[in-house]
Amino acid sequence: MLSTSIKLSISKDSSVPVKDQLIEQIGLQIASGTLKPKDKLPSIRALAQRLGIHHSTITAAYSHLEDAGLLEIRQGSGVRVAHRQLGGESQQKELSMDQLFKQLLARAAEQGMSRDELRSFTQKMLDVKPIKRIVVVDRNQDFHAILLDELTPHFDLPIEPITFENLSKKKELLKDSLIVTSFYHLYPLQSLDIDPTRFVVCTVEPGRDEIDALVALKPGSLMACISVSPTLLKMANNMAAALRGEEVAVRCLAKDDAQEIQYIMKHANLVLCDGPSEKIVKAAAGKIPVKVFHLYSPATLTAIRERLTKWN
Repeated sequence: MLSTSIKLSISKDSSVPVKDQLIEQIGLQIASGTLKPKDKLPSIRALAQRLGIHHSTITAAYSHLEDAGLLEIRQGSGVRVAHRQLGGESQQKELSMDQLFKQLLARAAEQGMSRDELRSFTQKMLDVKPIKRIVVVDRNQDFHAILLDELTPHFDLPIEPITFENLSKKKELLKDSLIVTSFYHLYPLQSLDIDPTRFVVCTVEPGRDEIDALVALKPGSLMACISVSPTLLKMANNMAAALRGEEVAVRCLAKDDAQEIQYIMKHANLVLCDGPSEKIVKAAAGKIPVKVFHLYSPATLTAIRERLTKWN
């Protein structure tokens, strides 16, 4: 079924390439769960006509998202959001414990496994080491400080951000860690032998409040974006360009650029920042509206707590 939830806006006059505008918007809608696994996206031709742009731009954006493991592009079936369940296809409906176990028994029998072998394997899988840490996988190393800032106050266990490349070299961490990642980074992790009971795939914040505040700005306004992450600043700039084009000026600053932050506060109409920058920004902003963007949603925190409670 063609997704009716996808919302796209572009600015052809912006200095940000239209391809990048599309990548940020579609990627965020997938990672936040707005677009669901197997949702069908508009065809390349249909979306090009809808947005009034060349089909090669749509092709480039879709191909980038396919390479990232977020989309599946297949001849005859079109463009769909990739399934994102570790170890196999996602189920169309939730199954009861009885149904799940009967499916397991049936598959085991079909594979020639005996009852004793299944019992031994099940016991081995359940008798695992206690969870000692929460390992957060994100390929953007400049996101790691943000993830630490967001997760540390909520959990007693150490938080260890890591890239996929480093985790693949330190596979011993898989034995006694809860692995947490977003949909952006699920694709490469499927190559590792991860216990599914110790793996949480999170939704990121869709940034609705921040987007609404940006859209509400009057033409000629100035929005300041302040973060410890150059990657996050680039994403914010791309999103702002797609939604407002040149109507709203955007100034992106690093958290440590204290002099520039003080100066920009004299002119800004809205400030967006990450968690690590919040204290500095609010102290300098005065009466200027400040929106603090969080990468992980409250639902993510709940999912991590539940997995630690039920499976540690």
